[in-house]
Amino acid sequence: MKKHRNLLFKPALLTVLILFTLTSCGKDDKKKAEEAELDAVSASLSGTLTSYTGSQLSLKTEEGETLTFDNCSNAKLELANGIIPGNEVLLVYVGAIKDTDTSNVKVRKIIVEENNAGLIPDKEDGVISGSAASGSTYSPAGEDKPASGVEVEKTSGTGTIIGGVNVRSDAKSGSEILGHLSNGDSVTVTGICENGWYRIVFEGGTAFIWKDYVEYER
Repeated sequence: MKKHRNLLFKPALLTVLILFTLTSCGKDDKKKAEEAELDAVSASLSGTLTSYTGSQLSLKTEEGETLTFDNCSNAKLELANGIIPGNEVLLVYVGAIKDTDTSNVKVRKIIVEENNAGLIPDKEDGVISGSAASGSTYSPAGEDKPASGVEVEKTSGTGTIIGGVNVRSDAKSGSEILGHLSNGDSVTVTGICENGWYRIVFEGGTAFIWKDYVEYER
């Protein structure tokens, strides 16, 4: 009788595995199709980077116009070695730019082919030396102040994510979700906010996570 039950169970398990595989493949195919559709309607723009915070990017075009893009949080970074003011940047985006109005634009990719090895920002005056444009401002990754104005105690170290946590654009609940970190992920902690949030480096920019989801010792 026991042997008979096993024979019935194996086909059922095989069916579940097949359905799971088909579902996963279906999701992958759907994602690829969506990306292909976006590629078909995307436009590109090149210019000289003047500032980049992770969620916002400004550049100067060949025509001399300065454009600022606020919707950069989920953009894919394709960088040779980091990104600093003065780099020639290629943006791939969807939406329409009207004069200097970029409010309807979503940046999909930020591409920099220049190698920034050896170009270290002077943290005291915020000016990049070397090939970067003179006078360009630079915010080291993970050191932007919270938009909400919360005070931050500067620190530097590596933390480990406990469970899973949403990564947010500001040190407060309800702020924009920039992404997600999973159990065991490592993060660079750059600040401890007075209200209990941690400031971290996330995808080349600044982000915030709630203290209960990270193990960190100063």
